[in-house]
Amino acid sequence: MKILGAGKSTLGNMLLKQPHDDGHFQVSADMESVTQECSTAIISIDGITYNIIDTPGIFDTQLVTDKILEEIAKTIKKCKYGIKAILFVFEAKRFSAEQRGVLEGIRNFFGEGATNYIIAIFSHATKAQIYDRDIMRKAWNKPVCSFIEDIENRWGISPNSDYFPPDDPTHQARLGEIKAFISSMRGVYTTEQLEESLQEQEEARRQKEEEEERKKQEHEEKLKEIARKEAEEAHKRKVEQIERERKAKQEYEENLKRKQQQEAEEKHRQMVEKMKQEERERKIQEENLRKKQQQEEEERYRRKLEQMRQEKEREEELRRQREREWELKRQREKEEELRRQRAREEELKKQREREENLRREREKQEQQRLQEMYRRQREEAERERVRMMEELQREQERQRRLQEERRREEERRHHHHDGCFSLDTKVQLSSGKFIEMAKLQVGDCICSNVKNGEKEFSEVYLISHLGHFDHSLSMTKIEFTRSDGQKGQIRTTPSHCIFHEDLSILYAKDVVPGVTKILVLNETNELVPVVVDNLITEGDTGYISFYTRAGTVIANNVLCSCYDDCPQSQTLMDLVFAPIRLWTKVFPSNHRQKDLHPYVKILEIAYHDWRNASKISNYPIVILFIIIIILFFTFF
Repeated sequence: MKILGAGKSTLGNMLLKQPHDDGHFQVSADMESVTQECSTAIISIDGITYNIIDTPGIFDTQLVTDKILEEIAKTIKKCKYGIKAILFVFEAKRFSAEQRGVLEGIRNFFGEGATNYIIAIFSHATKAQIYDRDIMRKAWNKPVCSFIEDIENRWGISPNSDYFPPDDPTHQARLGEIKAFISSMRGVYTTEQLEESLQEQEEARRQKEEEEERKKQEHEEKLKEIARKEAEEAHKRKVEQIERERKAKQEYEENLKRKQQQEAEEKHRQMVEKMKQEERERKIQEENLRKKQQQEEEERYRRKLEQMRQEKEREEELRRQREREWELKRQREKEEELRRQRAREEELKKQREREENLRREREKQEQQRLQEMYRRQREEAERERVRMMEELQREQERQRRLQEERRREEERRHHHHDGCFSLDTKVQLSSGKFIEMAKLQVGDCICSNVKNGEKEFSEVYLISHLGHFDHSLSMTKIEFTRSDGQKGQIRTTPSHCIFHEDLSILYAKDVVPGVTKILVLNETNELVPVVVDNLITEGDTGYISFYTRAGTVIANNVLCSCYDDCPQSQTLMDLVFAPIRLWTKVFPSNHRQKDLHPYVKILEIAYHDWRNASKISNYPIVILFIIIIILFFTFF
């Protein structure tokens, strides 16, 4: 029977995320298969790379079965790491008893062990069957049900892109189920298993040929015996009585031998049945053990998520408590300053009242005799009051200047906080582990870029500063949606640099929601442009600023620059930081403090002087100062 168009190449293209009819594997446009030889391609599932092999169809090709099996066997022998899964693709509405017989032939060819690696895939399903797996299950006939039970209920549905496009959730769910079965397969089908199966088939073929040769010889001997009997018929009639006795004895022996053979066959059948029963019980035990392990793993993962959520809530509560304490402290300081001001005014008022009372008392006592003297005293008191008011004003002015100077000094001292990451931002170590930036150490190798689908890791050679403020720091949170629908975000200070889709850099505060596209790492290790959803300004107290030798870092899956509050040129900043990169190769840095590293602080002062110099006449002097700093750190 010739069955056409099973849909293997179409499924292979969809697994590769390529057009189903114009992908890596060639797809037939008519009713006959075009896959005459095996072809391969690379696919990544859950971060693991596999080779996907498109073989000639068992039911939909013009090649004879022996050539098909020979082509498949050659391909398997080239897979030195073994076969993870065998996808058996056939049309949902045409699986018959004859096809099941072909499947049994394949299982005999690959051996009984191959059943543990087969995943049934139904192609050419209806729209309803693709959308609801239960509808597909109800449409199975008895051979299909038996086949699915033999492969331990591993089956999936190949989606039809005409019904559900690649970005449709149903399309992605059906492909996701197939990938999940592939990832969950235990062990691999090896070339050694194939060789053992081929040897068993060769031994069975040899035994069958010997049995046929034996039967042929027996048949020839029987023919000779008949000829001899016909030639000796006359003699047999003479010894008829003796011959009957001999035949009776021979018949008795044959019956006894036949009975013994039947008993041996019955014992062999019972033994085979017992072995099959034990094998089924073993599979049930393994399945129960696997389910138990999976449940335990899910329970550990759930507890871990709950613990992370509780830690996050505690951190959030601690942050809110620090904000409330800082607000109460500032309120108390304001109230204390107001109370002191009122006390000074009250004291001055009392002093004036005392002077006025004294004046009135003296006026009553010496109104006539000391009128002139009282006038002079009144004038003196007035001058004293004016002097005290002037001193009070001068004191207030001095306090105001001191406060302004302290505020400016505080701004200068904390100016380097204008460009940092939040401490809960995550990066990936070269070991594959994800950690928060608060745990970073000098010497750690973290993911800094992606090239040709491979992650690149770079050493952290300097942590310029790390710590917590006693007041809230303005942070810019960039929110976005990844290609797989998951939400993402990254928090930095407004002047930190991130990469645009064309690899130019811009400040975080300059991102425009709905317009700006940033580069985000997806599940296939590719940096893809993603439109920013929202831009939110938040408060935080923790900060960290560090530098990798590559000058870049992938933080929360976003490609970012390590530089901040600087000219928008990655090449220029790499050149400016070249001296300290060379210096730390010889003398590794152990700086991990709240204060800014001296080299970074000098560059920051020079940069801000350069920005101010654009309005004054000493612009060449500032440029010369920056060059001298770079040369100094280069040679000394």
